[in-house]
Amino acid sequence: MEENSQQTPAVRKKALRTGLRTERAATGHRAPDEDARLAGRADELLALLPRATGPLRIAAFDPTPTEPDVRMLLRVLAARGHRILLPVHAGERIDWAAWDGSSPLAPPPARGFGGEPSGPREGADALARADLVLAPALAVDRSGTRLGHGGGYYDRALEHARTTAVVAVVHPWEVLAPGALPREAHDRPAHAVLTTDGVERLGS
Repeated sequence: MEENSQQTPAVRKKALRTGLRTERAATGHRAPDEDARLAGRADELLALLPRATGPLRIAAFDPTPTEPDVRMLLRVLAARGHRILLPVHAGERIDWAAWDGSSPLAPPPARGFGGEPSGPREGADALARADLVLAPALAVDRSGTRLGHGGGYYDRALEHARTTAVVAVVHPWEVLAPGALPREAHDRPAHAVLTTDGVERLGS
């Protein structure tokens, strides 16, 4: 019974998170030009939505120290006229607020969160109106399974993003072989992954 329990997706995810966090903490994960290299992928990212016209609504995140530094990329997108939404801590869920790419962000409200914009909140269902979601992750496999940080915040937020393109953002070595990560019924697959190496479409 204990052996079977250890094979459940939840237990496997917990073990994987521990290993991936340890690797991030021990690795010089941010190259000096990481932010510029990610910003240079803006056109590849927008090419995921070839039929989109006009300004896009792009939900993203302010990175913690071990996450890929997408801030310059978000500034580039904001400067092109796209609306950037960042998460705002709201209890067991996250709300969303717009960021113009230059206004100061409030300090993180809790461990594991980035800075927050101070503008009006758009509601926990804001991703239902987004065109693109850049989702933080500890890893993603080429089947599209994303391994989040374990708090469930993005799992709950992505429930609203049923018609939205979801792009996991990780370091290059955190893109794994197809089927490498356990997937549960509530897991929302990623359509693509963004790393400093580029944008890669993922299978289902």
